[in-house]
Amino acid sequence: MTIQVREKTIEEMETKLLSMNTALNKINYLESALKAVGGSFEIKRFIWGELAKLYEERAMFERAARALGNLASMEPMFRDRMDSYVMAAEMYCRIGKVDDADDMFSKAIRDATGADKAKIVLARKNIYLGAAKELEGKAKRASAVKFYEKLVKMKLEDIEREEILGKLRESYKALGMFREAKLLG
Repeated sequence: MTIQVREKTIEEMETKLLSMNTALNKINYLESALKAVGGSFEIKRFIWGELAKLYEERAMFERAARALGNLASMEPMFRDRMDSYVMAAEMYCRIGKVDDADDMFSKAIRDATGADKAKIVLARKNIYLGAAKELEGKAKRASAVKFYEKLVKMKLEDIEREEILGKLRESYKALGMFREAKLLG
């Protein structure tokens, strides 16, 4: 169901959103507005940002990640672009899509300078660790293994690497993947 969008400015859209009661109505309105607006980057950035917030509130993490990815591609400031890509990667991690998350991190690193690259790598490590532990807590070891495998390939300190290898070994054994566990050593 598409909604007819008559609002032409961000302020008018904000007023219209405040008059709506449910998040789904707001989402429907913003999706319709995205199709109706012309080439105004400011309005599109506003719409993508609002959509990302609403999707996240409704636990629609894949759509939130896509919205954040679109927002990042329109951000003029490097810091905002980098933050949007990292948040998109985090949303993908919440649903276990490690390859899509990796793609978002790669886009964030692509434009980064030395200090920012280090921050993104640290964020990637922390987000992957958090996602793997959360998945393990939910007894979803097969999904957690994907994150542990990505972590093992990263540059880590020896202590961290051993801890992750241990968790990966445990997960492999629990999943009946004895050959993979044996290959780890």
